[in-house]
Amino acid sequence: MSEPVHVLVVDDNPRMVALVERWLVRAGYRVTGATSVQEALQALTAQPFDWVIADLRLPMGDGFDILACARAHQPQARVVIMTAFGSEVIRQRALAQGAYAFLSKPFSGEALLDVLT
Repeated sequence: MSEPVHVLVVDDNPRMVALVERWLVRAGYRVTGATSVQEALQALTAQPFDWVIADLRLPMGDGFDILACARAHQPQARVVIMTAFGSEVIRQRALAQGAYAFLSKPFSGEALLDVLT
């Protein structure tokens, strides 16, 4: 039996991390949560992930920092940038820098799972 898909969820709002984790766990994913760029970078250098879902605006850094770390340490991981402050320019920048997808908040669990499948 194979291991469940492992997802790192990064958002400075613990409620958002918990909500996304709940959606993903119900769908059979293994989830690690982080509420800061520092926690996310530590996780990315300590264990493998299949997916990284990161908020764009974070204290002490941003989702682009997480994207760069993921590209450097785990190039196999697909990165999804999520934000409530998105624009077409930011979406294009995220995709150009290697993000797999870009989600505008608020989004549903179904919309998130559509991206991951």
